[in-house]
Amino acid sequence: MIHIHNGDVVAQLAKRANIPGDHIAFRESLITGPVVPGDDWIETRAQALADRYGDDLLRVRTAVLEQEQMLDHARSRGEIVLWFEHDLFCLVHLLYVLERVGGTRVTAVWCPTPISQYDDRELFLRFESRRAVTPMMLTTARNAWRAYTAPDPGGLNALIAREAPDFPFLREGLALHASRFPSTQNGLGAIEQRILSVLATGSLDFLSLFPQVDTDPATYGFGDSEVLATLRALERKGVPLIMTSGTGQKTIYSITPAGEKVLHGEIDDLAINDPDAWLGGVHLTKENVWRWDGATLSQVPG
Repeated sequence: MIHIHNGDVVAQLAKRANIPGDHIAFRESLITGPVVPGDDWIETRAQALADRYGDDLLRVRTAVLEQEQMLDHARSRGEIVLWFEHDLFCLVHLLYVLERVGGTRVTAVWCPTPISQYDDRELFLRFESRRAVTPMMLTTARNAWRAYTAPDPGGLNALIAREAPDFPFLREGLALHASRFPSTQNGLGAIEQRILSVLATGSLDFLSLFPQVDTDPATYGFGDSEVLATLRALERKGVPLIMTSGTGQKTIYSITPAGEKVLHGEIDDLAINDPDAWLGGVHLTKENVWRWDGATLSQVPG
């Protein structure tokens, strides 16, 4: 038996709880693009992660390769138990792992609350009440993965428009992903909108800002590295939307006048800044713009 956990914390907790089997932490960030399946998957993912988070490319490439080999070998280990939570970060990883190991004996601890909050007894109870991944759930997951990695995000619309009773949180999670696209209101993605909204009330250091970006419950599930990367992107735009003062842990983040105007819809961010970002399989550029319409809960071109 092999357990695949979304991160090291729960993997260590499950080991401590003496849950039988090998416990492996799945270390990726598939919310960071490009997420384009193909023969160059390992190189593409390693480059994306190294660029986004400032890591050493060789070290990251080795880690991605070893993880892919682990998924290849997981099929021969008997039962595969997947431990994931109801947030966007976990959802995308669950979809990918199901794409890779589906068709074997797979069960899931698919939890609406943070697994790290459970004590040893509660973790063991979760393990004992795990449920089999049904053929219907696997089919739904594969359809969602194809929509997530497609170069055209229009396929997300059909999945967001209907509930998937066999796959709780899928519709909500895909809507959260779609909300990261530039909005029809001001060109900001939901996380950028939240950051600017918080900073509009006053300048903050990171430790004060971070807990306010993805409030309780943390439905995006983004860690500090991803929020820091988003802050850097906002500062490095052609027309910066935030600015910083100080260095290291004393860095203070502030909204710029342009950021204020974009936040309040007086200027569209895409009118002053050309997009160049990956969201799943979509490369947003000035020639390929897709927006999130929060009123109709759909992706629209341009």
